Amino acid sequence: MTIEALNQRVGGERGKGGGWPKNLTYEATDGPAVVTVKISNPGTTKEDVFKRIDPWGLAFFDEVKQCTGKPMQLIFDIKVPSTPKAQLQYEALKRRVSYLASANNLHVTLLRNKLADALYSMDDLAKRPDREKIRDVINQHGDNDKPGRLEKDFQAYLYGKGLFNSPDTVIRRTNARLALFGDDFVRIGKFKTGNHCKGYKVEREFPTGAFCDEIKEHARILPTEFIDLVTINRDGDVAVIELKFDDPKLEVIPQVLNYSLFFHSYRSQLTGLLDKHLECSTRDANLVTYLVSNTFHPRFASVWHYYSRGPLKMKQVIMGYMPDQG
Repeated sequence: MTIEALNQRVGGERGKGGGWPKNLTYEATDGPAVVTVKISNPGTTKEDVFKRIDPWGLAFFDEVKQCTGKPMQLIFDIKVPSTPKAQLQYEALKRRVSYLASANNLHVTLLRNKLADALYSMDDLAKRPDREKIRDVINQHGDNDKPGRLEKDFQAYLYGKGLFNSPDTVIRRTNARLALFGDDFVRIGKFKTGNHCKGYKVEREFPTGAFCDEIKEHARILPTEFIDLVTINRDGDVAVIELKFDDPKLEVIPQVLNYSLFFHSYRSQLTGLLDKHLECSTRDANLVTYLVSNTFHPRFASVWHYYSRGPLKMKQVIMGYMPDQG
C-alpha cells in the first residue's frame, strides 16, 4: 500500500467501529529523504486524548513503516489547555514520549500548542530533581469493598480476602494467590514468620503522583493514579501489577508505562516505603511491571513492543490462556 492510500484508508476509518479514534488526526508525508508521521488533536482536548495520542500514534507509525524503507520521524502535536489537570496529564505524556523516543531510537518531536518542547533524556527520567517529592504513606485497605465490580472483586481476592476464617487470626497479606499469573509467581517459598504466610506481602491501590517541594495539592506535578497491586515476584523483583478485565483499549498501555516510570524516577524515595510495607529489602531489587488482562486490543501487538523495549521491564500476562502442551 502507498502512503497516500494509507492516509485515505485511515481517514475513512476515523470514528467508525473498530477504526481509529476520531478525536485524533493521522497524516504521513512522504518527503525526498524522510517520511514524516504526524498525530494531532484538531478539536477540544478532552482528558482521554492525553493517554490516547501516543499508543494510537505509534499504531499509525507502525503501519506507515510497512509502506516505506525510508527513515521516519514522528510528530505528536497536542493542544494543552491551561487547566491544572491538563498540565498534569501533559507532563505524564511528555515523560512517556521521552522514554519511547529514547528506548526505540526514534526521531520524535513533541509540539505543545504548536511549539516544540524538548524531551527528557533517559538520565532526566531516572534522576528527577531533589525538589520533586512523592507520598511517604499508603492508606490501609481492608476487605470491605462493595461487590459487583469484577476488577475490584478480583483485586480483593488476590489481596487475601477470605484467606483466614478465624476472627482471632491477624490477616497477613501475601501474594500466594498470584500464582494465577504464571511462572513469575509460582512456588514462592514460605515466610518464616508463620505457618500460614507463604510468599511476600502485597499492597493494593498503591498511589502514584508527584509534587514540587511539598506534598500539597497546589504543588502537584503529576496526576495521582492507583496501582492495583505491588509485591515481590519469584525472582525477588519489585512487581507492579495492573489488572484489566474485558477492557481491550490501547490506552491501558500508557497507564502501565506511567506506573513503571513512576517507580523508575522515584525509586530512591520509594525504597523505605516498599521495605516497610512489603517487609523485605528492595533497595537492590529490579523492577518488573505487569499488564494482566483476559483480552487485548487487536492492535496491541503492533504497539506493545514500543513500550516494552528499553531499560524498563514490562510484561503482558494473559489471564485464562492455556498454552498448547503438544
